[in-house]
Amino acid sequence: MTMTFSELIRSEEEILKRLLLVSERQLELAQDGNATALTEYLGQRSLLMHEFEMLEQQLAPHKGILPEQRQWKNDNERQITATALNRCKDLMEQILANDQISIDTTEAKMKEVKEQQQRVERGTTVVPAYLKQSQLGLSPSRPPDGDSSGVPVK
Repeated sequence: MTMTFSELIRSEEEILKRLLLVSERQLELAQDGNATALTEYLGQRSLLMHEFEMLEQQLAPHKGILPEQRQWKNDNERQITATALNRCKDLMEQILANDQISIDTTEAKMKEVKEQQQRVERGTTVVPAYLKQSQLGLSPSRPPDGDSSGVPVK
């Protein structure tokens, strides 16, 4: 049972290393604003997360057993497994930190795009008004000659 536990922990570490690489690339893509490639990496991440979840299910029966209660092949195996568990925790923390930065970056970029879109929309209402004034022979930079209705005085 312990050998299986040790093997599962080593497998978990390998999956987390791969997830970290994906999360680092995902962060780069989020910072670059490359939504197409980001979507592709999210697909890869989804597959790795599925592997991770399957492994977690296999680890579930082992989680309630304290290290002192396990039957270890030798002390070295226990130490190697403990070190691998610590690396798994560190990897998970790095992945979660990258995820938060990616989320924050993506939200900031989405806000920026929304603000640009609003500026463009405002511009699309200003341009027709400008063109209308130009077609009437009025200068948009100075008020028309005439009364307050804009009708030229003869």
